[in-house]
Amino acid sequence: MKRKREIVAGIALILITLVLLGWISGYYLSPQACVEDSLRGLYFSPAEKIDEVQIGDRYYYLYANDHQYALHGAQKTAGIFYITTGGSTHNDYADADEAFQIDGLSDGKNQLFVIHRSQPEIVKVEMDPGKGRPVIVFDQWEHDFSIKVQQLENSEEATWEGTYRAYDAQGNLVEEQIYP
Repeated sequence: MKRKREIVAGIALILITLVLLGWISGYYLSPQACVEDSLRGLYFSPAEKIDEVQIGDRYYYLYANDHQYALHGAQKTAGIFYITTGGSTHNDYADADEAFQIDGLSDGKNQLFVIHRSQPEIVKVEMDPGKGRPVIVFDQWEHDFSIKVQQLENSEEATWEGTYRAYDAQGNLVEEQIYP
């Protein structure tokens, strides 16, 4: 019995040590904890989770507070751990003069588009990338943000270039932006 208890204690000690080393090294057991710790490291807090998108083993989160927002991702690795895939943060979005702001994130596998509407009368934003590519429509809003994800065949496909048009409920054009 004593030998069995020593073996169980040894295995438990090894597991605890591995988990602690993984946590210290930036490995997490949940994608949300991974992203939130990354944001704390960027002094981005407190913030509310606005949206979450999962594609395969990759997770993307949009967080916002009263004057800034962040779009960050996490990826599963080694079967049970998550590591950050990076992202972007933006300050003073609420003070923007435009009717809407454009942001995005590409990690080589997926491309995320984020639209923040500064004017609540905007109900739809269309992004026309041209070059025979389909128009992307943003019409689902959470706290004035809308996210769309596009899977990439190769990282060279990633582009935010195009014509963005914002419309009100009657279908009237509110604003048009050509990006970049």
